[in-house]
Amino acid sequence: MDAERFAAEYLEKLFYFSLKKTGNEADADDLKADIAEAVLTALKRGTRPGNSDAWVWAVARNRWKRFARRYYAPDADHADPDALEDVLPGDGSPEEAVILREELGLLRRELAFIRSDYRRILVAHYIGNKSVSVIAREFSVPLGTVKTKLQSSRRKLKEGMEMAREFGKRSYQPENITFHMDGMTGDNGQPWTILMHLLYKNIFLEAYENPSTAEELALELGIALPYMEDELEYLAREELLKKSGNKYETAFRIYSREEQRKQNDEARKAAEAVWPCLRDFIDGMEAACRENGVDWYGSGISYEDAKWALLIRMADLQYWDARDDRDEAPLPSRPDNGCWTVTGYETADFEVPPFVGQHGYIDAEDKNREHSLIWSQYKFQYRKLADRTPVSLTYREALAIHGAAVGREEECDPDALRRVMEYGYVKRNGDGQLTAAVVCFAGNPGRILHRLPEEEGTGLKKLWDRAVEILKERGSRWSGYRSYILEEALASGWLRYEEGKTPDTVGAYLYR
Repeated sequence: MDAERFAAEYLEKLFYFSLKKTGNEADADDLKADIAEAVLTALKRGTRPGNSDAWVWAVARNRWKRFARRYYAPDADHADPDALEDVLPGDGSPEEAVILREELGLLRRELAFIRSDYRRILVAHYIGNKSVSVIAREFSVPLGTVKTKLQSSRRKLKEGMEMAREFGKRSYQPENITFHMDGMTGDNGQPWTILMHLLYKNIFLEAYENPSTAEELALELGIALPYMEDELEYLAREELLKKSGNKYETAFRIYSREEQRKQNDEARKAAEAVWPCLRDFIDGMEAACRENGVDWYGSGISYEDAKWALLIRMADLQYWDARDDRDEAPLPSRPDNGCWTVTGYETADFEVPPFVGQHGYIDAEDKNREHSLIWSQYKFQYRKLADRTPVSLTYREALAIHGAAVGREEECDPDALRRVMEYGYVKRNGDGQLTAAVVCFAGNPGRILHRLPEEEGTGLKKLWDRAVEILKERGSRWSGYRSYILEEALASGWLRYEEGKTPDTVGAYLYR
């Protein structure tokens, strides 16, 4: 861990952490700066953490506690559990000190598993030294309710301290899950900025088709209830959990390993059957378009490099043509101007080919724009290609790539153009002109076929229709189909990856 790595990997994450804690950008900036100063000062003094990630977030949480004490009014929920030592009796002997420490540990544990409305009253009374009448007035709760909850919470604490709690398997052996998203991310990158946390993944797995209370989830995952309550409310606001009464349930479909195994077997067989038609269609289209002077995928990229996007784009279109149950309804609106759906997949315990995902751009400037520009990129886990380009682009960056593709450099935002050139999506040719090194579709396959001589167009249309027919015969509803198509193309040598020659940006395309 050094300053440069810290800045690259954590500053943006720390801002969102701070924004979530403070609720406004001004305070979030202050808190982020406070955390960054503490981390950089420690690094400058020679601190070398064994686990950088755990260390940075420990610093962040500690700085947040100090920040909250400085800038916010005292809150019973933030009271220091160490003050509970004053509640437990002791005679000061070494033996009593050992017993006291053990009881204090149990007390802290049980305090963490008491519901928030009980916990706030308990902490306010025993740690804040507030009378029941003051608590009733401050919390707008009837006096009798305060007394009842104090009595009940004392009983729950005592019972809990005398029992051996059993935490769920996920508390010591968390599972993993992968995701597929359709649509457009929110202004803060949701849902991807949320989905990748291991804690959230296990909440989704535990609450899938299993409505659970915050306490049940806290016990299963071994997380203190105050933290769990906060996280569950956050996930519900972001529409990744559904809340009904005091129970939470995962708000999207998760495919089990068994379901995936069946789907992958079917996808493999379908890809093997479709591949010859798909290959001959793409090669035939390229040859016919070249011979007849028809632009199919633009001039800024070679055919060998264009194949990566052509392959998956054509496979996708055939797949959707075969779907009789395709849902044409618009994607649901989400928080922060997002528009997406998510599907989860339990981590497979069987071998599958490298995943092929798809990401687009974030448009945080004009939410009412008619999106005539389509920018997307197929993200290949093969040879870790997916890790070498940004997760998503901004709308201005997508426009800059389009500007380069159509020769309108002067209309491009200079900063956006500089960034996409650094990423490798745009280059200068030998004449100094900009060129977009991505596939630029001039139209969908149907419109291109109409521009070709009738005989050639008819022959290619038959190949397309045969591929769609094969998919319909096999059901055309599987995860992993893209990955198996990619596997067929690589195994046959039709698609080639050459270290140092194949661009990191393969799979990217523009389509107007």
